[in-house]
Amino acid sequence: MKKILILTLLSIGLISCSNDDLRADGSDIDAVSTSASALKSANPNSVSSYADYNVAVATTSGGSVWTYTITKSKNNSKNLSHFIINLQNCGDESATFGDIISATTNGEPADLKPTEGQGTDCNPQAITENFVKINTSGSGPWVIVITFDRAYSSVSSTSWIKAGTSCNTGAVASPGCPIEEYCALSQGYFFANGGLHNGSDDVWSKVGGLTIGGYTYTHAEGMYIWSVNRGFGGNQVLNGFFQLGAARLSGIESAVQEQANIIEAYFAGLEKSVLEYETLPDSKGRTYYNLPASSGGVTSAEVTKAGGAIGAYIDANHCE
Repeated sequence: MKKILILTLLSIGLISCSNDDLRADGSDIDAVSTSASALKSANPNSVSSYADYNVAVATTSGGSVWTYTITKSKNNSKNLSHFIINLQNCGDESATFGDIISATTNGEPADLKPTEGQGTDCNPQAITENFVKINTSGSGPWVIVITFDRAYSSVSSTSWIKAGTSCNTGAVASPGCPIEEYCALSQGYFFANGGLHNGSDDVWSKVGGLTIGGYTYTHAEGMYIWSVNRGFGGNQVLNGFFQLGAARLSGIESAVQEQANIIEAYFAGLEKSVLEYETLPDSKGRTYYNLPASSGGVTSAEVTKAGGAIGAYIDANHCE
């Protein structure tokens, strides 16, 4: 009887020890749990590589329109989440996100970002802060068309493909140095009375009007503001308005971005459009625009200075 009791107690002790520390195969339970967790977080079914995709690049319009056609090279390639292109390929002359006029993905307006966002694990900023990220959806192929404000030469640069849980880099043809220099047309070209006959009306119509400070002005309204200001008014703040308008309509705003931001901030701070600041006629029937001394944290003197700088740039880079 004593022998049976001792054997029973020993068996219980051994079983208890086994349940605490070991699996049936003799492996450590904690180690197995850790390995299973790691395997789950790095699911091989979600892993992809750059070689899983073919990226074909074509340029048209002399180098201002870039078409990236991305297809799967394998039947089990993951759906593309986004595609990132390095734009920092020509020093200070590099293309930027701000130089992009329009973009489409499979014919629809593209979802573009100048930043990486969260959870991508691509980390393009490790080599550059100047890139464009194109978010994608669907099972492909993906045809991405990006139109820049001027033509660029082609260079091999870094791109990133995010698919599944992986983000991989590869070389791809990208915008390099500009083929053509910026040129601009003056404020008079776009706002003076001759604007209806010199071709500028087509520019206004093509872009759907001029937006400054959150208000969109038609060509007729722009010409009206010009005529009032060039008459009795002569408000130098409006010179900044006209110079920014000329830069935007000429497509060279990024070349004078610092000054453009100053002027935009002033007019964005106004409570109404410029047209609504016109005074009542005086005894001689004359009106002018009575704009505030400061707006949006910017003074009228700063707007005047910024407008003068843009005007100087346009004079030095006037289109022939």
